[in-house]
Amino acid sequence: MMCIMRRGLFFCLIGGLFSFLGCAMKKMPEGELVSVEFSRHGTMARPVFKGSVMQDSTGTFLLTAMKESYGPLFEKTVDTEVMKHFRQIIEEEKMYKYKESYTPILKVLDGWHWSFRARFSDGSSIYSHGFNAGPRDNGLVRIRGYMQELVQNGVQVEFLEEE
Repeated sequence: MMCIMRRGLFFCLIGGLFSFLGCAMKKMPEGELVSVEFSRHGTMARPVFKGSVMQDSTGTFLLTAMKESYGPLFEKTVDTEVMKHFRQIIEEEKMYKYKESYTPILKVLDGWHWSFRARFSDGSSIYSHGFNAGPRDNGLVRIRGYMQELVQNGVQVEFLEEE
């Protein structure tokens, strides 16, 4: 009887371990990247940074992003090579392993928040967001930097009141 209980406990522990590892093992989506969005907000009403690349119904990719913090939005069409580079950043930084939500251990009543989303042609997506906390890699910094680099020669599509 004791042997049966030990065996049952052993299989229960092994099964739990495999289910835990199976849930934790996130893989890079197989499809081509069709959109990527990133925003970061502080205590101001206006975002610190906002950027996205979306594919329209004709298959053209349109980048909309801020050149600088709290600045106006600019637009520019980009090609599939640009999307491949965004996908490469996501893969290199293992952004597909991001947790869905990041929060600090201690309660913070003021601060910043961010969100990131990437969608792929196979229907899969990556979504992650955080409030006063985030992943420890450079993925979000690289995504923002690449968007800002690309949009430097874009067309301004938003005009702020101060302008």
